[in-house]
Amino acid sequence: MANSVSLDGATSDEGANDDLGSVDVIVALIENRAKEIGMAVFDGTHVSLRLLQFIESSRTYTSSLSMLKAYEPSQLIVVGSSQEVLSSGINKATQGFHQVPLARTCFDDTRGSLAVSHCASEATRADLEGTALRSNYYLALGAAGALLHYLEQEQHMILVGGTLHVLYVSPSSYMHIDIASIQALELVKPMKAATQGRKGSSSLFWWLNHTKTKSGAQLLKANLLQPLTEVSTIKLRYDVVEELLGSEELACNIGQCMSNLPNNLDKMCSGLALRPSSARKDPVQRIASLVQSIILLREALTALPSLADALQPATSELLKAIHANTVHPAFAELLQTVDEVLDKDAASSRTAFVNRTQQCFAVKGGVDNFLDLARSSFCRISEDIHELAAKYRETHSMDSLKLQYAAKRGFYLVAPRPGTKLKGGAAGPLPRKFIQLEGGARSRYTVACTTAEFNALNARLKDATNDCMIITEQILEGTVSSACQYLSILHRLIDGLALLDMLASFALAIGQADSTYVRPQLTEHGPMAIVEGRHPLVEQIIDFDYQANDTYLAESSSFYVITGPNMAGKTTYLRQVALITIMAHMGCYVPAKKASLRTVDRLLTRIGTSDSIENNSSSFMMEMQETAHIMSHATERSLVLIDELGRATSTADGVAIAWGVSEHLIGAGAFTLFATHFSPLGELAHMYPNCKQWHFGVDTAAQGLEHQYGHKLLAGEGAAVHYGLLMAPAVGLPDTVTEEAKRIAEAVEAADASLHTRAAAGHASEMHEVFSLAHRIVCVAQAHQQNPGKTDVRKQLALLKQEARRLMRQ
Repeated sequence: MANSVSLDGATSDEGANDDLGSVDVIVALIENRAKEIGMAVFDGTHVSLRLLQFIESSRTYTSSLSMLKAYEPSQLIVVGSSQEVLSSGINKATQGFHQVPLARTCFDDTRGSLAVSHCASEATRADLEGTALRSNYYLALGAAGALLHYLEQEQHMILVGGTLHVLYVSPSSYMHIDIASIQALELVKPMKAATQGRKGSSSLFWWLNHTKTKSGAQLLKANLLQPLTEVSTIKLRYDVVEELLGSEELACNIGQCMSNLPNNLDKMCSGLALRPSSARKDPVQRIASLVQSIILLREALTALPSLADALQPATSELLKAIHANTVHPAFAELLQTVDEVLDKDAASSRTAFVNRTQQCFAVKGGVDNFLDLARSSFCRISEDIHELAAKYRETHSMDSLKLQYAAKRGFYLVAPRPGTKLKGGAAGPLPRKFIQLEGGARSRYTVACTTAEFNALNARLKDATNDCMIITEQILEGTVSSACQYLSILHRLIDGLALLDMLASFALAIGQADSTYVRPQLTEHGPMAIVEGRHPLVEQIIDFDYQANDTYLAESSSFYVITGPNMAGKTTYLRQVALITIMAHMGCYVPAKKASLRTVDRLLTRIGTSDSIENNSSSFMMEMQETAHIMSHATERSLVLIDELGRATSTADGVAIAWGVSEHLIGAGAFTLFATHFSPLGELAHMYPNCKQWHFGVDTAAQGLEHQYGHKLLAGEGAAVHYGLLMAPAVGLPDTVTEEAKRIAEAVEAADASLHTRAAAGHASEMHEVFSLAHRIVCVAQAHQQNPGKTDVRKQLALLKQEARRLMRQ
């Protein structure tokens, strides 16, 4: 029987870059007694540090959790001791992340400021010298100090001085979307797994993602979870999408050039600026990361001239700025420096052994005699290993024996598991000399093995590899020093290319759509007006024409009560408005005939019913927690979407809760769409002039389950039709039960009618008209301010004057 040893971290060929020692996103955060949060976010791939400081207004830390959801850190550094995490509000709220406790003394803002200043690039270091900035971000700087301490002491990684890209992020610069809303709107992942191909797993990220680089895809995801709110920046993005849609040649040329860039473009900075310290046992890991970064740098710089040529005809301001980044004179000089030592055939690969070979042969031949000898040894031993594997196949009649390579383990064998059915019969037992590697089975049909001869050759191969890599590092030292001087402009280049990749992805997704997409009009003030809006995902998967619907939210109509039966389209409509809003804030065209939106500070939703076993919360408890969050955070600049509030409790309690929440939101002035089954909520439209009632109608001419759902949003109160009673016979309920249910329903309706009166309906109607007229005057003034000279103010005011006289005569 074969012996058994550990595989020692062997990986498949696809893990070609697993040995590069890259650091994922790491976040450090700290809270003071005033519930102010300081957060530092380190991205090891991009070698960037984001500093955030804000007041957490929620008892459940929803703002902090939303940010952590967007960054998805592999480690979360919190205040604690070496033994345990300190029991505090923020630490309890973030238990779902991998927490790493550090002593409170590590979160010192003075030491943090000095550490960040030492690591920061020259372009961002000057900002740290401002006293106002340091006072506004003192908690974030303390978190940054703890993060950099952890990076050096625990991760054994050292940042080269002057290479860190530091960003100061203001939470007010983007729209806040809580985790529940992210999940309910299916921004990144679908709520249900795919059942029928890719369409069944659609999310907004899936539909928009046609990016060519990982950095472009990461930027797209970040913008989905944290859309921008700065109108001027968003309009610049609209200009790019408009130009790409208007010029097919420009879009195609840019897309082709982006495809020629290395997919993991941003990794070229990490190997240059972030180095494993001497505490790392394996020097190959450090050097391999360095060599890989130089190869990626050369690939990127080589592809830049063609991209610059493609961008040359661009006229939009943002594309011109990106073009300027691609033609920076330093890049030609840097490329020449790299080409002087790097072999012309050196390239990155996704296959582990090919990648390792490329790293050993990255430097030109003949530069160093010792390097040439080490390479010869590397090749000879590699050939011996392949010959030995071929010998095993022949000697033991194992035609299906395969040779595999893992960066850490080296070469190993993959053989059929004994008893597995093969073409020539069942696989026999493993030869006695084969040593089975624990945990190394490729599948239930194969097993990973090695032999004493293989282990000896692997040891010799490792020595030859070490010799190659150490000499290569010495030769590349000057090239690396030169590249580090240009990291600031390389950061700008990567940021610009990621943005270009994302915007080109928008244009491609919209260009491939069969329906109309429009450039939104985005303002800081004014109404939300969407003409024939559509759900961008639903219209892709249905096999019939999508019913578009209008939306108009303004100060005079800030609250919609929307009624209708199940399957009429209420939830889809709410999600449609949310997705259009998010897409508009990302800088993307939206699925509508026309769209004018104002910026939104928070998107607050309460959609779907679910419980939380982990938190011991029922559906009703979850519903109330989410509703409380909405009520405490909704402002007049928020967009609130509520679907069937109160259905997790009794009807009486549900109506009472829904009514109270509605009155609060009406008073707050937040743009709100409130979908409900509770018909009494329609009375709000008669009490508050900024509340409107709408409904989704259904054609009940057909019998049973064959009701025709038009999915059309209509003004006013829907007809009082008992859809459930109409469907009851079709699902098999006895006639006696159905008839009794009808009798009870009629009695309940009669009782309700006797308790309600609309004596003041005429007066309420008059108030509505006056309120609407006043709002229209405000809209004319806003339109004139935003587009002076383009609005016929006199004509509009004359019409409004006639309307006012008509109201006075009534």
